[in-house]
Amino acid sequence: MTRAAARDGFETFLGDAVSATRREFSVERALRDVGLGPAGAVVDRLRENADALERRVVEPELAAYRDDALAQFDVVLEYASGEDPIDAYADELVARDGFYDALAADADDRTAAAVETAIVERSRRLGDAVRPIVERPEDAFWPATTAAFDREAATALVEDAFPFTGVLREFPSAFVFEARIDPEEVVGGPFAAALPTVSVEYTDEASRAMRRAERRIIEETKREVATRFDAD
Repeated sequence: MTRAAARDGFETFLGDAVSATRREFSVERALRDVGLGPAGAVVDRLRENADALERRVVEPELAAYRDDALAQFDVVLEYASGEDPIDAYADELVARDGFYDALAADADDRTAAAVETAIVERSRRLGDAVRPIVERPEDAFWPATTAAFDREAATALVEDAFPFTGVLREFPSAFVFEARIDPEEVVGGPFAAALPTVSVEYTDEASRAMRRAERRIIEETKREVATRFDAD
């Protein structure tokens, strides 16, 4: 039994999804409805320095999400390779969930509890789906996958277990993606120090980018499934 193959596949999928999200994310769209009030001058400068904003804000946020997702998947692998029910891992799974970190401050207890349940349930489905891979001796994802599944089952794994934005679709108003931006770090120039620190919300654009990226990578991975099984 080895977890290496499952982690190899998930890490590749996650890396592709994060890269696709980065390509999909538009700073211009994220800032489109921002700019009223005292922060207006800062946002105007941010629009002029979109590349800097992407390097200093967007990319670190995506990197943090990737790290959280990998840490959470390690917990999923503990579940998949053990005998304890998923509820035994619930606290760890929620604590490592990047979306839960973005739960809106005004979300009520009922919504928070429902989001937690959705996170744990998604982790259970993923753990159950990758268990046949975990039980294989191979250390690489595709050799283990083609040995553990037929083509139909491997496609179902990609379609049903790998998607990660379900909680956003199920609770569209429960999350707020927001960044505090220091103009000196992003805008630069001699007048940056005089500009106020601003908070920029990019919830809609983040959700749009992640959903589009997810669809793209799911389809690409399904094509890879077909190629791998055709080769066999």
